Amino acid sequence: MNLYIVLEGIDGSGKTTQANALREYFTSKERKVFVFHEPTYTKAGLIIKEMINKNSRDKYSPETISLAFALDRMMYKDEVLEKIIKSNRYDLIIGDRSFYSSIVYQSLQGVDVEWLKLLNNYVIKPDIVFVLEISIEEQMKRRGESNIIYEKREFQEKLIEEYKKLKEYFPNDEIHYINGEKAIDDITKEIAHTIEDKLKGD
Repeated sequence: MNLYIVLEGIDGSGKTTQANALREYFTSKERKVFVFHEPTYTKAGLIIKEMINKNSRDKYSPETISLAFALDRMMYKDEVLEKIIKSNRYDLIIGDRSFYSSIVYQSLQGVDVEWLKLLNNYVIKPDIVFVLEISIEEQMKRRGESNIIYEKREFQEKLIEEYKKLKEYFPNDEIHYINGEKAIDDITKEIAHTIEDKLKGD
């Protein structure tokens, strides 16, 4: 058996850092690890990268962007993720973001949460979600602010609050909130401990 986990959180919360740290940690324990990031490298994922770049973000509605992300997830599921999970070649699959990001980001732009859930109804749900939490002050220190809506302080503040609602939106999902302002190694150990308990159970 294998375990599929997802790392979530606002921009600059340390998701990619932890994905790489966890890969190193479990590889050192002779566990096979597969890591991927959203948007992925499917045809839809490449289109998304163009849609959300600094010159194109205002061209597309939040609904259009939501559809593009859902398509990317489904294409990646069909092309890669489902095969990876079923093959049991890897002990641990780590996703840097998943559909939870769409729920949080696009709902703040006025997209209906229930529609977003329906849109992502057929994607593969992770076994565990880890939300890395940081304060707005820490986020500004790490990433700064720009005129792009996603990177404005006000929007990031709303994201922090919206991420806290994930358990309300998905009461049956295993969601852990992690203090993302701790030392990188301490965060890795905290997440790894939960993962190891699950892997032992398998």
